[in-house]
Amino acid sequence: MKKIILHRISQVFENNKLTNVSGCIMKELESIQLDKKIRPGMRIGITVGSRGIDNLALIIKTIIQQVKKYKGIPQIIAAMGSHGGATVDGQLAVLAGYGITSKNMSAPVLATTEVIELGQLPNGLPVYINKIAHSLDGLIIVNRIKPHTSFKSDIESGLCKMLAVGLGNHKGAQLVHSLGVHGLSKYMVKFAEIILEKAPVLCGIGILENGYDKTIKLSTVNPEDFKKLDRQFLKESKKILPRLPVSNIDLLIVKEIGKNFSGTGLDTNIVGGIPEISKSDFQPPVIKEILLLDLSKESHGNAHGVGLATAITKRLHKKIDYNATYKNSVASGFLYKSRIPMIFDTEKGAISTCLTVLGNLPGCIPRIIIIKNTLELDEMLVSEPVWNEIKDRENIVSLPPGEELLFNDAGKINVKF
Repeated sequence: MKKIILHRISQVFENNKLTNVSGCIMKELESIQLDKKIRPGMRIGITVGSRGIDNLALIIKTIIQQVKKYKGIPQIIAAMGSHGGATVDGQLAVLAGYGITSKNMSAPVLATTEVIELGQLPNGLPVYINKIAHSLDGLIIVNRIKPHTSFKSDIESGLCKMLAVGLGNHKGAQLVHSLGVHGLSKYMVKFAEIILEKAPVLCGIGILENGYDKTIKLSTVNPEDFKKLDRQFLKESKKILPRLPVSNIDLLIVKEIGKNFSGTGLDTNIVGGIPEISKSDFQPPVIKEILLLDLSKESHGNAHGVGLATAITKRLHKKIDYNATYKNSVASGFLYKSRIPMIFDTEKGAISTCLTVLGNLPGCIPRIIIIKNTLELDEMLVSEPVWNEIKDRENIVSLPPGEELLFNDAGKINVKF
């Protein structure tokens, strides 16, 4: 392999953030007069999904404290569709990884695979809801609002998705995603509308994060304003969404993928990989080869999204739980996202092979980018052609001087974040 120099850079994103998360939640809950909606002794379910949301434990704990203040009985509901292997133990393990346990939260954490058919759409499609959630006296829906990884619309991932997919459990999530990209954009909100009409939803708390995945805004809305907040925060999220610094890449090396970074493990808003979406709606970068080095511990073996890559390491491959991965991919409606790419014993072997199939002219220095994951794009390493393209931009900061891409005796790259 020829000598390759990498430049360590930092991208500067929107960095405003909320400084008093608990205080904001209390104020927001007061603004919708939640105290008048909760009567003493009411069992109140609080939804928590599988995403790695900033301040998640603090947000949920504050909601619990307020519910108790209003004499309600808070109960945390695992609401994550097919994630956690679509099992009770798996979903509880996912939440525990975020510090969401009965002990930490001072409230029970409940999960079930059972659902209730709540109603039907005019075309006959059934609408499902988590059986435990359906049995409670009130529900507080909590979710981050951001672009979805599988479809594009004016409402994507947020409060409506938490209703239709998260509270739909595996059965509901599989049905929603079985409708495909266009079905998701057309019907997901319609499923949510039925749930809002028939389930005891008290309010929703939407979370917006900045370019560094830190809480920038929180807003509490009544059920009739779920769609409005989803639309508003989605527009804001798209404006500050971190991106790779260039649109033409020979080799993207991702140190780690996982469900805690993106629903697809490898965020398609960053790397592309949604062939069903028109280029007029979404223009991702052109990446010739994608190499994945590892799978996060928080993903619990779920490697959904691995099929977007062209190469992976044996280390990552050994960590895949095929049951959890396949259930997620089947439920999402995108089987190709679980396809296994070429597997390499070492990172050096994988990189060497990828560089030989780029189709570049002899002597052409490859356009390489190395990132931690698709959630954290503030710091990365880039090869000289990429560096020369971006070095004069105002939002690009050069970190220590260039370093050569080297490998240790085990064939691992010498890159640290």
